[in-house]
Amino acid sequence: MQLSNKIKNFYQNNIASSEVVTRFAKVFSVDVVVRAVNFLLIPVFLHLMSKEEVGTYDYLYSFAFAMAPALNLGLYVSLTKMYHLYDNPKDKGRLLLTINFTLITFLLIVFGVIYGFRLDYSIFSFLVNQPIAYEKYRFFILLAMICMIYNVLLTMFFVTSEKISKIQRYNIGRCLLVNIAVFAALIFLKGDKVALRLGFTYVSEFIVGLYFFRYYIREMATPFSKEMMLRAIKIGMPIMLSSIAYLLINFADKYYVQRYCGMEDFAVYFKALQFATILSVVFNSFQNVWLPIMMKEKDLTVLNRKTNRVCMVITLLFTALSLCIIFAVWVALKWNIIPMEYYDMLYVLPLACLGQIASVLMLLYQYYAVYFEKTHINLFVTIVSGILGVVCNYFAVRYYSYYGVAVVMIFINILMLLFYFWRSRVYIRNRLK
Repeated sequence: MQLSNKIKNFYQNNIASSEVVTRFAKVFSVDVVVRAVNFLLIPVFLHLMSKEEVGTYDYLYSFAFAMAPALNLGLYVSLTKMYHLYDNPKDKGRLLLTINFTLITFLLIVFGVIYGFRLDYSIFSFLVNQPIAYEKYRFFILLAMICMIYNVLLTMFFVTSEKISKIQRYNIGRCLLVNIAVFAALIFLKGDKVALRLGFTYVSEFIVGLYFFRYYIREMATPFSKEMMLRAIKIGMPIMLSSIAYLLINFADKYYVQRYCGMEDFAVYFKALQFATILSVVFNSFQNVWLPIMMKEKDLTVLNRKTNRVCMVITLLFTALSLCIIFAVWVALKWNIIPMEYYDMLYVLPLACLGQIASVLMLLYQYYAVYFEKTHINLFVTIVSGILGVVCNYFAVRYYSYYGVAVVMIFINILMLLFYFWRSRVYIRNRLK
């Protein structure tokens, strides 16, 4: 009875009465359907494509996914932080115009230089040690990076302005158009399945993004503000530099696995990571609710209490969710829903889930650097963690294959979590003084 009462009290005090949890439930109840579809369709792709084709597509996707955050100037963070500083809709519109114009100008210069001088060939050949015909995929990788950059900006605009229904419609549109187009292409068209999947995925993403970006454009207002631009760059630049340094963490494991283990083993490793990222997807949905609440909270004592409560709830829920994911993958393998050639994924999946739990908790406390406009600290942490990760991954993959790499991921994320937790306490204590 005492245990039952404790559980009941915990639920009432930390979950039922929480504004964050209540709003998250409303968002997630719709969002989970869209998010879940992409994971449920993974086994279909595994049957439609060979193991080597899956590994090649996953690596090209990882390449674009790793490069995109290093090319967005961190302006999505500037938007999140600065949007609520202005009460006048006109000023908010000027901020949106300034951020978009700055980002477009920067991307035109960067992509003009890289693709104009064909520097992307050198970058790709350095990062890929497998026989992949980059020329066939060059345009689609560029399109993928553009879609990923603007997907983040558009999503954060909807999040910051609290247009939650727009996020749902945007994700539903992406889910339907992309999957219908890709499956139709893989089933009815002949040719390179990697090129077909890349092309139809990101052409569809581009069309949906273009349609929904009109909501962003509608709220833009002139004139361009040099002051807003400089402040946005000041906030966002450390984030972008951190993302460049984060390449060492986010891509080093994948680079070493494809180099020393081959594309088929990379397919197994990446699929384990992909199922583990269900946790990140859930956290991203939660983030859509949490960030506006966090950035608007002025009472640091209240914010600290809310964050610690959220951390405790996330740890418990994500541990339970990890067990469900592992069990579901085991059942899918036993019933051949997922081909048995991916069975080794089951051994690395628990490690990947632990790494993801540490990662999302780290992000929860990393947001304090944005709250206090101390984003430069992210650069320092990422560089140190990235160098440490590169060294550790090199030895881990050579001696323990991708299992060693998964353990390194847990180790690095826990170190970063501990650091950001400590820094958040320092920021709060200094401000309260």
